[in-house]
Amino acid sequence: MKTLADWVASAWCFGQPARATHSVFEWVLVGIAACTVVYAFYQAVLHTLHPGETSTNHVKWRILDDEEDSR
Repeated sequence: MKTLADWVASAWCFGQPARATHSVFEWVLVGIAACTVVYAFYQAVLHTLHPGETSTNHVKWRILDDEEDSR
């Protein structure tokens, strides 16, 4: 039967973990994924602040109408 100290030690890992080694390929994959996420957030903010649609009858502007649908 485990003691309370054993449970705490297993949960918090008091010892130093072994240093993980990663290949250059893995770091490249992480870098590409990070760049993709940053670019996606940039595009989302850009298109939210400046949608680029100036025509008031464009489908993207329908959400901004306060009027009821005439159907």
